[in-house]
Amino acid sequence: MKKLYKNIIVTGGAGFIGSHLVDQLVGISKKVIVIDKVKPEKGRKNRKAKYLKMNIQDSGALDVFKKYEPEVVFHLAAHLHDRESVEMPIDNAMDNVIGLLNICEANRKTSKAKMVFMSSCAVYGMHEELPITEEFTPNPLTPYGISKLVGENYLRFYNKTYGIPYTAFRAGNIYGPRQDSSAESGVIGIFSSRLICGKQVMINNDGKTTRDYVFVDDVVRALLSAADSEFVGVLNIGTGAETETGDIFKQVKAAVGVGVSAERNEMQQDALKNIALDVSAAREALNWEPSVTIDEGIEKTVQWYRENI
Repeated sequence: MKKLYKNIIVTGGAGFIGSHLVDQLVGISKKVIVIDKVKPEKGRKNRKAKYLKMNIQDSGALDVFKKYEPEVVFHLAAHLHDRESVEMPIDNAMDNVIGLLNICEANRKTSKAKMVFMSSCAVYGMHEELPITEEFTPNPLTPYGISKLVGENYLRFYNKTYGIPYTAFRAGNIYGPRQDSSAESGVIGIFSSRLICGKQVMINNDGKTTRDYVFVDDVVRALLSAADSEFVGVLNIGTGAETETGDIFKQVKAAVGVGVSAERNEMQQDALKNIALDVSAAREALNWEPSVTIDEGIEKTVQWYRENI
């Protein structure tokens, strides 16, 4: 991030990705305001930022925007879990659609700041040809993926109708220090914490599900670059590589230094079997590319869990 800012708002700034982002933003913005419905956990709170405990659906969001008139809004708050969204589609839509709209309206009525939005590769659904580019037709398979695609479309509407710039990132599986190891999407964190604690690890279905794993520091660099950039639209953020769940287990196991085996849960299937993201567009638009290899990222993640469990 090259520019210096007066005020920046981060929704979901008490979370995994948001806390890493806030740590970077406090050095280049006079004030960083975090809107989150939960208080930050230990290690996720930056004393230089201002934290407001508020749901993104609350009408009070407008007052926050009126008071601070941000120059950039990073919208990371969301109902995150893909499988859970199948059982809780209304809760998912309230956060990911109504909550987003509430933030968009607060922004429209005040500063019309650039919106940097964390979407998801879940909007693509299943495609046989990999890696996926932004030109592929979205075909989301879950309410989570549907709601993220709806969010992108609303941002496009606000851009075309009100001139509010935005960048939406269709991210792969983000991992790294501070990730919630109880969350369904954080398999590297789950494996790390369980192996360090001597607990049994469970791998869903055949272990051959593939994901594009991207380290959190690389994602934060992309978010910061988007704030400075004139680019408007959608970009993939990932590595372009598929990694099987079974291979992730082997790598985490080696990093932890244990020789155990995982059990299989054949009953739990993934809606999306394989994915990898082409990041050529992000490289061209933002001069961004991933810099942390999966081996380096796993080592850093395991080390963090060793020190914080």
